[in-house]
Amino acid sequence: MTLFIRMGLYFVFGNLAALGYLDFDQITGTVTIEVNNLAPTLIGVAGYAGTFIWSRIAKKRGGAT
Repeated sequence: MTLFIRMGLYFVFGNLAALGYLDFDQITGTVTIEVNNLAPTLIGVAGYAGTFIWSRIAKKRGGAT
């Protein structure tokens, strides 16, 4: 399971960097996150994670996903 989480985080942070939400300053070695523009993306990620978690709960209870 941790491998799937790690792969998911690679995907998420790669996309955040590509969309311009993350900025890496090479001189200081810091990462800056633009919070104002990040909110819609976080809502989408939370919705995706919520549906995934709910499907795992339903599957554990014997339901089909």
